[in-house]
Amino acid sequence: MKKAYIWDLDGTLLDSYDVIVESLRLAFQKFGIDLTRDEIHQFAITFSSSALIEKETGERGLDPKLLYDSYAYFSREKYGLIKTMPNAYMILDSLRERGARHYVFTHRGKTTLPVLRMLGMDHFFDDVLTSQSGFPRKPAPDAINYLLNKHGFSKEDACYVGDRTLDMESAKNAGIAGVLYLPEGSRGAPSGAESYVVHDLMDVLNLP
Repeated sequence: MKKAYIWDLDGTLLDSYDVIVESLRLAFQKFGIDLTRDEIHQFAITFSSSALIEKETGERGLDPKLLYDSYAYFSREKYGLIKTMPNAYMILDSLRERGARHYVFTHRGKTTLPVLRMLGMDHFFDDVLTSQSGFPRKPAPDAINYLLNKHGFSKEDACYVGDRTLDMESAKNAGIAGVLYLPEGSRGAPSGAESYVVHDLMDVLNLP
């Protein structure tokens, strides 16, 4: 069992894609960009919400900051609708009881801590890095390396758990194990960058 678990949030511990997709749809609609929920969801899970905003604004010559601000506004309005993924509390508690420590590296921004507090999850984590923390975005390894160095863990003792190829590439670039979480109905798929694949968060307990 690993000693340090670094977690992605959206789609991994947080059941938040419905909120993300609808917030993006409303933001795009405000600027006359007509994308379906399915189109937004597929792109976000394959790449990222930010990549989609950059793509659509770049093609139309729009200021991406305006889209980011609009998306942030709708996200803040809706973050109270976010739930946890099945067994999220249980896996965090079970690993901690076995002596593991938990950390977060997410592309989520200012709503990260409010959401974790709202869901009663914030006490599980010793450190939380967000898009506001100043690190390069995934798949850059900088944030993961920072957490390992700050908290004194070797790469062999750590893993990163996420639901996207981008997460697994970030883990691989940092030289740690990547655990790809693909729950039932997930749109993600193994890419070869991951070290392990689980379909239930509790299966993380069985990993070496």
